[in-house]
Amino acid sequence: MSTTSNYEIMLIFSPETETERQKEILDRVKTIVTEGKGSIEKVDEWGKKRFAYEIDDFRDGHYYVITLTTTSETLDEISRILRITDEVIRFMPTSLKEKVTSES
Repeated sequence: MSTTSNYEIMLIFSPETETERQKEILDRVKTIVTEGKGSIEKVDEWGKKRFAYEIDDFRDGHYYVITLTTTSETLDEISRILRITDEVIRFMPTSLKEKVTSES
């Protein structure tokens, strides 16, 4: 049995993606996570931002940051789905390790 970990996914949609389609894709991610016995902690919409450089002929995109708890297998499935979704310009999953504090 796989253990769950905390992750964050930065997700960028093309500027031409309708709000309803963005919601559909985010709902798909949520469904995959819950079916994999994980949970979505938070979805932050950062809005439309300009890129520092052009990506796939786009100058800007709609940013989201999803904080979730899931297994690595479920995260792999989310990555597979996002990779083949035309409206997604870029995404980056990151593991959120517990911060270790040292006492002086």
